[in-house]
Amino acid sequence: MSMLNEIKPQNTKKLRIEGAGPKIMVPLLVTFAATAGISYVYRPAFDYPLVPAGWTQALGALFLVVGVAFWLLSTGMFLLAYFQGRLETRGPFAIMPNPIYGSWIVLVIPGISLVLNWWPILLTSVVMYAAQRMFIHEEDDALREKFGGQYEEYRKKVLISFL
Repeated sequence: MSMLNEIKPQNTKKLRIEGAGPKIMVPLLVTFAATAGISYVYRPAFDYPLVPAGWTQALGALFLVVGVAFWLLSTGMFLLAYFQGRLETRGPFAIMPNPIYGSWIVLVIPGISLVLNWWPILLTSVVMYAAQRMFIHEEDDALREKFGGQYEEYRKKVLISFL
């Protein structure tokens, strides 16, 4: 494997560029497809109740703009740090340890739900959060092994530790 595909920590665990992403994204995609399909077929039954569609769409657009910007910034910062072999702790990473996933859970998926005016899509955030909690230990273990005390100190200082 090339240096572009992985950083091999001092021990046996490998920190791959995709991390736990595929294990987290597959449940997201399946849940999104199912909830969007159901919402589409049975509309308007799954519209947000008591809220005018214009309001949900405006709020959803705001969530999407902020969420996509946060995701792009996080992704760019992660890639730079990854290829430089360093731990990123600034910007979005100072707010939460997993801002690439967090931006989707908290902003992008709810933004899509609001823009489409289909509340069942919010289940996708719940499923993605559960998958993230289930598989994120793989990334945490590899980072702990590679960066040791530096990673432990970072995790103590991060603002929102559960995302």
